[in-house]
Amino acid sequence: MGELADHLSVAVPERIPDHDVAALQEWGRIEADLAAGRGLESALGEQSLPESLADALTHAIADRVRNSEGAAIAKILKAEHASSFGRLFEHILRVAPYADVITTNYDRLIEVHAARAGVRVDSMYYGHTIGRMDAALSRDELYEAHVPAGRRSRGVTVRTRPHIRLAKPHGSLDWFAHDGQYYRSDLAIPGSRQIIAPGGNKYRLGYEVPFDQQRNRANSAIDGAAALLAVGYGFNDEHLQTHLRSKFAQVPAVVVSHSLTANALDYLGSNTNAIGIEAATGGGGCRIVQGNDELELDIPLWDLEHLVKEVLSI
Repeated sequence: MGELADHLSVAVPERIPDHDVAALQEWGRIEADLAAGRGLESALGEQSLPESLADALTHAIADRVRNSEGAAIAKILKAEHASSFGRLFEHILRVAPYADVITTNYDRLIEVHAARAGVRVDSMYYGHTIGRMDAALSRDELYEAHVPAGRRSRGVTVRTRPHIRLAKPHGSLDWFAHDGQYYRSDLAIPGSRQIIAPGGNKYRLGYEVPFDQQRNRANSAIDGAAALLAVGYGFNDEHLQTHLRSKFAQVPAVVVSHSLTANALDYLGSNTNAIGIEAATGGGGCRIVQGNDELELDIPLWDLEHLVKEVLSI
């Protein structure tokens, strides 16, 4: 968040007109809080922002994330083998028809990880150069005809290809709204970019199209989960955690992060079957916590690359 805050301190004022006194004053307050060391979410607060300031924040955040994701995407595609995320998806889909994935990030890295591993993704959009939001048609693209083996088999059945069922309740860099329709594209198409910036506005926007359908998909996935895996998540978004709080205490769960936040530790404390993994203090190993028990290993299992290699042998 530090780099993002530095970028916003330069980019946001450039997008606010000089005559928009209310937005400039509100941004001055936010910028002072950022300079004092407060986190971005805390500095933005829970109150609704002036519309012009909210738009400026959305565009500035999108520009920063897009510039950063380019290098990450290139690294994923240039790698000799599929990434740890891709291999994890492949591993799960050997025994399950689909796996639910929820991300609060705007970038397209989950989609790229899956594509590099040859894993299909259902994001509620269908089509290619310009995709259109339609949950039913997005699901239909995953159907395939299946001819049962054996001489006595008759007929053809239709089944769903193994896939990731993706939910992005905060939106995505490649989602746009134009003329009452919602599209997905990497092209510079007309329309407003559909992402929810931090701050009080997200509580209102979260109940509007297309975010409401994504949030409902995420909640349904949580409610039906047999187990939970959280990677790099700090459990700091109360907007999305109403369902997660109760479910986390009921099923086996693993939380993997470089540093477990206070909220993550609170969640872990609610479930004796939950395991937390973080980097060991001052070393290349890891600390594993479960209930009141702790264990330190020399292997950095908090890094997903090492985790899938050592635990899943993939």
